[in-house]
Amino acid sequence: MRVLAARHYGGPEQLRLLDLPDPALGPGQVRVDVAAIGLNFAELVQLSGDFQIPAPDPLVPGFELAGTVAEVAPDVPGLAPGQRVMALVSWGAYTDRLVVDAAHVLPVPDSMDDLTAAAFPVAYATAHVSLLHRGRLEKGETVVVTGATGNVGEAALQVARAAGARVIAVDRSGTLPPTAADHVLPPTGLARAMRELTGGRGADLALDLVGGALTAELLDGLAWEGRLVTTGFASGSIPEVSLLDVLVRNVAIIGEDIAGYASRDITTAVLALEQCLSWYAEGLVTPRTPVRHPVTDLAAALGSIADGTARHKLAVDLSE
Repeated sequence: MRVLAARHYGGPEQLRLLDLPDPALGPGQVRVDVAAIGLNFAELVQLSGDFQIPAPDPLVPGFELAGTVAEVAPDVPGLAPGQRVMALVSWGAYTDRLVVDAAHVLPVPDSMDDLTAAAFPVAYATAHVSLLHRGRLEKGETVVVTGATGNVGEAALQVARAAGARVIAVDRSGTLPPTAADHVLPPTGLARAMRELTGGRGADLALDLVGGALTAELLDGLAWEGRLVTTGFASGSIPEVSLLDVLVRNVAIIGEDIAGYASRDITTAVLALEQCLSWYAEGLVTPRTPVRHPVTDLAAALGSIADGTARHKLAVDLSE
């Protein structure tokens, strides 16, 4: 098999194409011929050496992919050679052939192409686990989503709507269509607007993908016993929070890291993805088609994510 691996920690320029022996197929495992790989900012963190889950040797980044089952262990039900699948992992997606526990693998709907399937697991598992598992979102509640124009933010808007919530999107760019949420707000004066839209009560749940100064606004705009789920800091600024404010207003701050679920509790992540795929079949979630890159451009594509010039979700096409 071929992998893109880093010999040393650093940036995308550290990636090198290596030919390695195919790993043996163990009990409960599946071998997948990879057709496409989704790219994510967190892979830059993997390459930097700051990732929270220990790196394998060789250091092969990557969280999500799609392809075709090449082989299954005898004890694996429900999967067969030739079946199209997607997978969510905590390391190792930058490869043309993956051996992985079958628990990480889900069938791909016939109507979903490989690039879209490869870009589906991280965004939709993050959105669903954040909102419903960690945030305990209930039908009829009001949820606010920051970073709403990003891939995870867009998925979160769709998941929240499919779950029956009233959805408020925060859009700094002014490019989000009004139909994407029940209300679209700019970040300026966010807490005041949250309270105005809820009759002074505040929002039940906030999904914070941005961090920085927006976190304080979200906390200020939460209802009594409201919840804030943080999944990342797209602003590049990790906010500092007064626990006194958390205490006196009885609000909760909750973390969500999908890589942790991929390594420690894949069942929760896969159940979330199964629900999202069911909603996809019903037309309730509509993933965007990612921008295609050939494998020779993978390092450059990651570089565009690092410097902020990538405006859409990116995926690498291995079919050529």
